[in-house]
Amino acid sequence: MKLKFSLPLILALLIVMGCANTRKLTYFNDIAVATGADSLHRMQQLKIQPGDILQITITTLDKEVSQMFNPNVAASGPASGSGIEQGYLVDSVGIITLPVIGKINVKNKTTTAINDLVSQELDKTVRSTYVSTRLVNFRVSVLGDVAHPGSFRIGAERASILDVLSMAGDLNITAKRDDIMIIREINGIKKYTSVNLNDSKTLSSDYYYLRNNDVIYVKPGPDRKFATSKTVQLLPAIIGVISLITTIVILNK
Repeated sequence: MKLKFSLPLILALLIVMGCANTRKLTYFNDIAVATGADSLHRMQQLKIQPGDILQITITTLDKEVSQMFNPNVAASGPASGSGIEQGYLVDSVGIITLPVIGKINVKNKTTTAINDLVSQELDKTVRSTYVSTRLVNFRVSVLGDVAHPGSFRIGAERASILDVLSMAGDLNITAKRDDIMIIREINGIKKYTSVNLNDSKTLSSDYYYLRNNDVIYVKPGPDRKFATSKTVQLLPAIIGVISLITTIVILNK
């Protein structure tokens, strides 16, 4: 009994299988029914916490006064600077100590609020000041089933989970996209949550935008063990050999 193969049927089956696999690999599969700006989460500015390191630049019209606040600026340099090179470490109760001003509480304040607070204190003794505050130790760690796990420094105050996963080389094809764990410390307590990258509701989650020292753990899917087996690694070569033999047999008939 000879088996007859229909080329159109085989192609159709391959297309269906490809579509099913593609759906497993894409993000936000329901985005077509949940579009629009209303579905996006409005990012709140980061709030400073103990352990953060702040770079505070204070600039005045008086070069000598600027140097006093920015000790790393050379005497011949411009009347601005980058604050202490290592930055100002926020202590366990949220305090930093600035030259002349002294101690100020920055816990749960945004960098914009800190700018205003420092400016108000400076206005008591110094005129025409400019203050700029940056969080310089914003880091997020990515672990698990990604291309390049590691700790990543964020150069801006805003970074979404998609931004950081792209830094890690994206999820592997075997990763669970519907159960990404995010570990976040809030007021000294570790909080755990799960986000689903197949669901557009994640865009409006409080965990869509990340915070300093967040940890992302990508769980491996059920296909991980199968995908890393020796047989599966050799499967493309095996299929290639079988296809070649089949082609030769058909051509020789």
